[in-house]
Amino acid sequence: MNARELIEKHARAFAAGDWDAVQEHWHPDAVLVSPSGQWPAREMRQIMADLESDYTDVTIDVTDAFASPDGDRIAVEWTYSSTRRRDGARSSAPDAIIVDLRDGLIVRWREYFDLSTSVEFGEVPPAADKRLASG
Repeated sequence: MNARELIEKHARAFAAGDWDAVQEHWHPDAVLVSPSGQWPAREMRQIMADLESDYTDVTIDVTDAFASPDGDRIAVEWTYSSTRRRDGARSSAPDAIIVDLRDGLIVRWREYFDLSTSVEFGEVPPAADKRLASG
């Protein structure tokens, strides 16, 4: 599977809230890093559940994806859009991602986006706030 196919498959699964399909390409020791925090792969199922409870109508438009010559790193540009359930606010945030692979599995996913373009700007969503408060 080439870089674009991997990212497109991942984007479709993530937008659909299908963690099993997302997880099949993640190493068990993988970590996700974004402007809002850092999480090990073992916490991603709960993070996806939080996102589903706070947001709907998730779409991800992959605009570019390509691999390094050795195939161990993928660079991605996509636009992530979602609607906040509690008030219907919708936003679209351009996102740049660097993915590190080991043996074809994601070991590190680093996202770079401007939170001010996101519906989350200035607040912690209720489900995430509850999860973060519990530890």
